[in-house]
Amino acid sequence: MAVTGASPSHANDANLGPSAFIVLGLLSQYGPGTSYDLKQWADLSVGYFWTFARSQLYAEPQRLTRLGLLEERQEQSGRRRRVYQVTPAGRAALQSWLGKPAGFPELRDLGLLKLFFAEQGPPENVRQLAAEQLALHQARLAAYEAICQGDLPDGMTAEDLNAAGSHTLRMGLLYERANIAFWSELLG
Repeated sequence: MAVTGASPSHANDANLGPSAFIVLGLLSQYGPGTSYDLKQWADLSVGYFWTFARSQLYAEPQRLTRLGLLEERQEQSGRRRRVYQVTPAGRAALQSWLGKPAGFPELRDLGLLKLFFAEQGPPENVRQLAAEQLALHQARLAAYEAICQGDLPDGMTAEDLNAAGSHTLRMGLLYERANIAFWSELLG
C-alpha cells in the first residue's frame, strides 16, 4: 500500500465541522477504513441521531488527510481502495473537541415546522401530520426496542453498543416515546 498524507498541520477545532469529527470518531472507534466503511458505520451508529449528507464521508477524509489528521493508504492491487487511519494529530484534535462544551442542541424537525405554520392551511392537515409523525416515531421506537432485545441491524455487532452507544440508544428511546406521546395527544 502506498501511504500519503500531509505533515501534521495546526488544524484547530475552528476549521473542523461536525462531519470532520464524525470521520475522526468513527475511524478512532472502528479502526482503519474506506469512505464506504465510514458510510456503513455512520448508518449503524451516529446516523440515528445526527443527519448529514453521506457524500461528506467521501470528501472529508481527503481534506483531513491534507490537514495531517488522517493517513491514507491506497491498495496497490485490486480495487485500489483508499484506506484511512487516524494520525496522532487527528486523535489529539478529536480529544480536544470532545473536551469542549457541546452547546445547546440544534433541533431541525420538519414536522414541528409544519405544525408551527399549520394555521395557514386546512385544519385536517394537523390530524394528517400528527398521524404521519406518530407512525414514523412508532417505527423508530420499534427499531430501537429491537436493538435493545438483541435484534441488531445487518452489520451491527454487540460490541458496537459500548457504554456511549448504550447511552445514546437510551436517549433515542426516551426521545421517541416523548414524540409518540406528543403526536398522540394532538390526535386526541
